[in-house]
Amino acid sequence: MIFSILRKSFIPAVLILCIIAVEAFSQDKVFEVGEELKYEISYGFIKLGYMNFILTSLRKEGKKIFYNARLEVKTYPEVPFITVNDIFETEMEFSEDELFSKKFYETNFRSKSITRQDCRFNYKKNMIKYSKETDGEVETEDEIPMKENIKYRDELSWQYEYRINSFSNKNYNIPVFTGSEESSVRYSYNVNKTVVKLENTSYEIAVIKMEGISDFSGVFGFKGEFLVLISDDDYRVPIKAYFNSSLGNVVLELISYKKGKWSPPPFLN
Repeated sequence: MIFSILRKSFIPAVLILCIIAVEAFSQDKVFEVGEELKYEISYGFIKLGYMNFILTSLRKEGKKIFYNARLEVKTYPEVPFITVNDIFETEMEFSEDELFSKKFYETNFRSKSITRQDCRFNYKKNMIKYSKETDGEVETEDEIPMKENIKYRDELSWQYEYRINSFSNKNYNIPVFTGSEESSVRYSYNVNKTVVKLENTSYEIAVIKMEGISDFSGVFGFKGEFLVLISDDDYRVPIKAYFNSSLGNVVLELISYKKGKWSPPPFLN
């Protein structure tokens, strides 16, 4: 009788430990320090520029993990009708299975000026310290109250969070703070395996779909509906994406990567 009870309780415990182990293992593979993912941005047949995502560092404080990431966005010199040269930096905290923003910086380089935005998220005081300056002169300096028990993401951190969220087949409504305002992004996953082909690969890549709607305007005027194709493996690397923007329909395609021994997973029938 006692053995039967122990056996019945042991099986769920083993399953729970296995699930925890898989989640931790997957998290380490997704958030790999030194990861560098470069995407080319296209509008129709026009190559606009590139986006380069770099996960630069991590540190641990007890059960909390802090990640730092950087995004470089730049148009090609030969593109005549638009010029972008921006850098986004974020410090993210991962605790209790949630990834959220602690600090965020945005720097915009233009032909004759440099603008920098600085956001500090204080969840104990429910306050966001926000400042904006151009060429060293402060334009805005404010403390913005935020709702209790809400953890915000910034324009960069949510793009890391959706990768770890892709291991759960759920719908997400994520609060995003951008441009000194609260907004949101909503998305869900279709975990049925599908395929995509890149210009620089000789085989079809196994991916899953993430579809969503952005309520804020991001880089290149990204807003509205989007589709992201994510590698169907433990690394969850975005392979290709389709966005609405102020220009029209824009495509992002992975053109180079530095991520340990990872390579895009082939689709196997």
